[in-house]
Amino acid sequence: METTDILFRTHLNYQIEANSDEEQVRQVTRDEIENIDLHRCTFSDFKTFLAYIRDNYPDHYFSDAAIEAVKPTGFNENEKYDFVSLTDYAKHTAITIGNMTLFNELQKLASAIELSNINQYDFDPQPPVYEELGSCVVGGANIDAYKLTAYFHESSTKERPIVAVRSYSIGTKTYLLNPDIIDIHSIYKPNATLMEAFAYMCYEDYRQHRTSQSFDRLLISGDVDVESLEDMYSNHYDLRVYDRTN
Repeated sequence: METTDILFRTHLNYQIEANSDEEQVRQVTRDEIENIDLHRCTFSDFKTFLAYIRDNYPDHYFSDAAIEAVKPTGFNENEKYDFVSLTDYAKHTAITIGNMTLFNELQKLASAIELSNINQYDFDPQPPVYEELGSCVVGGANIDAYKLTAYFHESSTKERPIVAVRSYSIGTKTYLLNPDIIDIHSIYKPNATLMEAFAYMCYEDYRQHRTSQSFDRLLISGDVDVESLEDMYSNHYDLRVYDRTN
C-alpha cells in the first residue's frame, strides 16, 4: 500500500484517553506474540502484541485511541498491514497537521513497537541498570521546567545503541509515565526532532568521552528555541551540522 493513499484518522477530532482505565479482558501470554511480524500482520495481531507490552512493561503506556489512529483508510480487519511503517507515517502526519497531543501518544506507541525488533522477543524481565549519558533542563519561568535524562535502554547493544530519555517535572516533582526510546541509527538526521538530537548528542558525548554536554552548547548558541517540553517534539535540528563540527 502506498503511503500517499493513506489518510489517517489524525484528521479527525482526536481525543486522547489519557490515563483512562482501559478494559483488560485477560493477560496475553508470551507464546501468543512470538510469531507476530508487525511488518505484516492483522490489526488483531497488532493489538495482541501491544497488549503484551502494556501488561508487562509499565514504562510503555499508551491509549487504545492511539492504536486506533494508526488504521489506514479502507481498513479491512482481515488484511495484513505493515504497522511499523503505518505508525511512523502517522507520527509524521500528526506533525504535519500540528496535532502534537496525538504525536506524543504515537511516539509512545512507536517506542513499544521498537521492542519487537529486540532479540526475537527475548525480553529482559529484570529492571534495566541505568547508565546516565547526559541531562539538561528545558522550560522554566512561567512554563513548567523539565529535567531530561538520557541513559542506555535495556535493549541497547554496542552494534545498535538505543537511548531512553526520561522527563522529570521540576514543578510537580514527578516523572512522566513513558520515557522516549530512540534508536540512534534510525534517526533521520536532516530533520531530527530536538528530543532525538538530545539523545544523539548525549550518546556521542559518551562515545567520544567528552566532559562538556553538546546539547547544552546548542541551547546556549541560540540556534534552536526551546521554551517548553513540547518544543522538544515540534522543533527540529539538522544533525548533519553537528556531525560536521564534532
